[in-house]
Amino acid sequence: MTTNAKTNMRADRGFTLIELITAIVIASILAVVAGMGLVQIASGYLFAKKTAVAAEQTQIALTRLSKELNGLAAVSSATATSITYRRTGAAEQPHTLAWTSAGGPLTLDGRPLIDRVQSFSLTYLESYDDANRTRSYSPATAVLELILELRGYNDIPLTFVQRVTL
Repeated sequence: MTTNAKTNMRADRGFTLIELITAIVIASILAVVAGMGLVQIASGYLFAKKTAVAAEQTQIALTRLSKELNGLAAVSSATATSITYRRTGAAEQPHTLAWTSAGGPLTLDGRPLIDRVQSFSLTYLESYDDANRTRSYSPATAVLELILELRGYNDIPLTFVQRVTL
């Protein structure tokens, strides 16, 4: 081989500028796609975590209310968003469960039970499968339905329903 032929062979072994730029562009596109996937995964994780925390707090509040209302002995006043009652045991002071406004707390005896409640309603039923859901409290009320709505991650509404047998 001549010297000229050896020089041409060495020049053919390297990458051209166009090949390098193409490789960089393809790698960049793959990195962007992978990054977008990671952002979606992180967003999904955050959504699941915040929703689970809200659900857990609500479940704790509803369990406490179920125990509170299971011992209900007498009701002095009841509306769609509040109830004042006495528990079993005549010496006990009256208790009030109340909600006043969207975004406000649900309170029990004036102390917050759960914050950022978007809506809350009490429905008084004579039986578990009672179709008349607009009835107000009466001595015949046997089931109390609590409906609680919170706003979760990205303002997604979370609605919880609990029925308590009185």
